[in-house]
Amino acid sequence: MTIKSRFLLSTTFILVLTCFFSWLSIRVLAEDIVVSWVERYAEKQARYDKVRTLLPLIQEINLSKEFAELESLKAWAKQPNNDSLKQQALLDTETFRMRFAEKSYFIALKGSERYYYSDEATSGNFYRYTLESTKESDAWFYQIMEQNLDLHLNVNPDVELGVIKLWTDVLIRQGDDVLGVVGTGLDLSDFLHQMVEKQDIYSAIVFTNYEGSIQLHQKEELINYSSITKNAKGKKLVFQLLDDEESKTRLKQSFERAKDNPNQTEMISVDKDGTRQLASIIYIPEIDWFQVNFIDINRFLPLSEFSGLFIVFFVSLVFALIIFYILLSLIVTRPLAELDLSIRQLGKNHYRAPKLRYFAGTEIKRLVSHYQTMSTSLLEYQHELEEKVKERTAELNRLSTLDPLTELYNRRGFEIHMKEYLQSWQKDHEPFGLINVDVNEFKLINDRLGHAAGDFVLQKIASHLLSVVDKKGVVARWGGDEFLILVRGKQEQDRISKRLHDDKLLHGIDFNGDQIFLQFSIGNAFIQENDTLELLLNRADKAMYEEKFHAKTSS
Repeated sequence: MTIKSRFLLSTTFILVLTCFFSWLSIRVLAEDIVVSWVERYAEKQARYDKVRTLLPLIQEINLSKEFAELESLKAWAKQPNNDSLKQQALLDTETFRMRFAEKSYFIALKGSERYYYSDEATSGNFYRYTLESTKESDAWFYQIMEQNLDLHLNVNPDVELGVIKLWTDVLIRQGDDVLGVVGTGLDLSDFLHQMVEKQDIYSAIVFTNYEGSIQLHQKEELINYSSITKNAKGKKLVFQLLDDEESKTRLKQSFERAKDNPNQTEMISVDKDGTRQLASIIYIPEIDWFQVNFIDINRFLPLSEFSGLFIVFFVSLVFALIIFYILLSLIVTRPLAELDLSIRQLGKNHYRAPKLRYFAGTEIKRLVSHYQTMSTSLLEYQHELEEKVKERTAELNRLSTLDPLTELYNRRGFEIHMKEYLQSWQKDHEPFGLINVDVNEFKLINDRLGHAAGDFVLQKIASHLLSVVDKKGVVARWGGDEFLILVRGKQEQDRISKRLHDDKLLHGIDFNGDQIFLQFSIGNAFIQENDTLELLLNRADKAMYEEKFHAKTSS
């Protein structure tokens, strides 16, 4: 029997046994009972949480509405620049402040666009800042008035005050005229601790508005702050907590049914966090919010009642896995481990023959036989290839730094030497100089005799420079008819420069019967403190062009 057949039979047997016991014990004995139990629990828990949450909010809402009806406040809101009305209004609002849960309130006046805030820490100056319609953090004020919302609850961080609160926003009205917005706030951390984090261990509570924007959640990062000012794309929705589109659609439909029947609890099944959960939805008309309780059905499974079945299942699974492990080790893993060890040794250019036992599968034995033949051939070929690569790499590195015409260093090769010279200067203060040699009127040679003559002349110049510099420096063809020489020490630089100046007018170079006479322009630069290669090259180049210009003007 092949390895594939053995694995298939063993795996199939274990999976069938495991699935049978799992399905039988969980589905037959527990699922229907647990679901029915959870539904009854969820409905009672949702109603309890609604009452528990509603009480502090309703109290603050009613106080905010009463606060907005203060006659002195309305009078000041109509004439926000009247100091006497302002003084009387603030006296009344300060008296009223003690009735709020957090003993704080805010007043935002439409006429002056000023924002006032008072709490226990305020001493005399209630003015905080001036609202601006172009400011994103102030958009809530203008949108509440624009949408004509008599009551609005908003979880909103106030940047100017440096607090994050659950605000109750109420319009100040005089007939049909909107004069401003007043309200109070509940500290978000305290509110979450009291109303959300103290929830039942089996449920997770979420408060949303009709569009699903999350208003309260035990995880503050999921709360949709300033929901009234955000566009749809930037909002954090309760539907985003669900795993699939079908669950999202069911939850949206349950919102509609709950709003039509405020006194009834809607129950639906959804997929959330990778598990099937029961969602209970209640509409709270007093604050126009929805309370959603997510209950993980699996947490209600009474495992202690089925411990005997789980023990049988566990023991069966352990024995099956032990048998499967032994078979897998004898047939597959041990032979493959031997093969793996041999391959790793081969990676280190060492050959080690795999040691196979009797139980190793026929396919693995055949594979090892092919491997042994292949590995010996591979090692031989690898050694040959490595030698060729070393040779070709060395040759390519050499050629990449040489000028193909003159066999002097090219720009790349010369830059390597310049960096080495500069490092020696910076580390050991070993001085060096740079000589720039340019062939005067070289273009006339190419124009008169052709590029073959020019190439011939460049080769002659390269040979001449190498003989002058000898082993005392580095010579390179920098480009065209320009050559550079690196030499250590000022004395050696002066010697070479003098030699080249003495040879300015070279003896004629014979090219196919034509005599070619050459003249150089030479520029010198010696390394200085804080020098860079660019500065050194520029000085040598400038000195060369000064000499070339002087030669032209003097002639």
